Amino acid sequence: MADLCRGRHLVLLWVLATLVTISSAMPPPNPIKCDQTDCQLSNSYGIWGDRKICHAPKIVYPTTEEELRQELANANKNNLKVKVVTRFSHTIPKLACPGTGDAAVFISTEKYDSTINVDVEKRTATADGGVGLRKFIDTIEKAGLSLVAAPYWEGVTVAGVISTGAHGSSWWGKGGAVHDHVIGLSLIVPANEADGYAKIIKLIPQNPLFNAAKVSLGLLGIISKVTFQVEPAFKRSITYNFTNDSDIEDEFMEHTRKNEFGDIQWYPSRHTAVYRYDNRVPLNTSGDGVNDFLGFQSNLILLSKSVRATGIILSND
Repeated sequence: MADLCRGRHLVLLWVLATLVTISSAMPPPNPIKCDQTDCQLSNSYGIWGDRKICHAPKIVYPTTEEELRQELANANKNNLKVKVVTRFSHTIPKLACPGTGDAAVFISTEKYDSTINVDVEKRTATADGGVGLRKFIDTIEKAGLSLVAAPYWEGVTVAGVISTGAHGSSWWGKGGAVHDHVIGLSLIVPANEADGYAKIIKLIPQNPLFNAAKVSLGLLGIISKVTFQVEPAFKRSITYNFTNDSDIEDEFMEHTRKNEFGDIQWYPSRHTAVYRYDNRVPLNTSGDGVNDFLGFQSNLILLSKSVRATGIILSND
């Protein structure tokens, strides 16, 4: 029986290795699908929690901040409900859905992603709201700078990542949420006719609306520009420790104090805790590892089924 189980494991591992070798990474499909009369929005999970379609009759693609203002002004003037969507839609609840009915419009920031201004001396970086997180990180790294906090998935925009409260893992410094490191933003809000039905307001930390605007879930307006406080470039050194979870209640506070980006994964059914010792190290430290966790990659259905089958076999052994 043991030989049979080992044989199954070897076959599944061979399938996984083969699929990883022959398949190329591809991003998820565009969440917006339009025909001549309607546009439908899906999310990265394929379907919304309520199993109902999210749609609007129209979608627009502004490329500049002024075009973005004009589109919101037009919607306000015509009493249309508005929701902003991006190249990827990574949300379980319908945060990006304008509701039911035809009096609605999607505003996509997919093509509003051209500007990233880096000030090395002040250690700041300002980007268009539609700039993807990976593009932003790559750009500031070329200037010798790093964004301290980031979520595990990079398929988000700089506006989306802060407005939804996305985060990494840290209690150090300003904190582990990306919005903790925002020091300025521009917000496009509805206005009266005299102000052209929409206007741009600039917010800094001293403004009483600043914290609300950063994590607004899109309810206060459209975030058009985001300015981050960044730091000199660094690498991170990561070590995992799989251990018994008997002392997890006593150890997790100390773990967060000792490790800047520390993380704990807890598996109660297996009485196991996985402690991640994660700290910054100098940029010249050897090694250039990447997080190749399959859960955050585009995979073939057969690969997902193989992973699940492997888990079932291992849990039954």
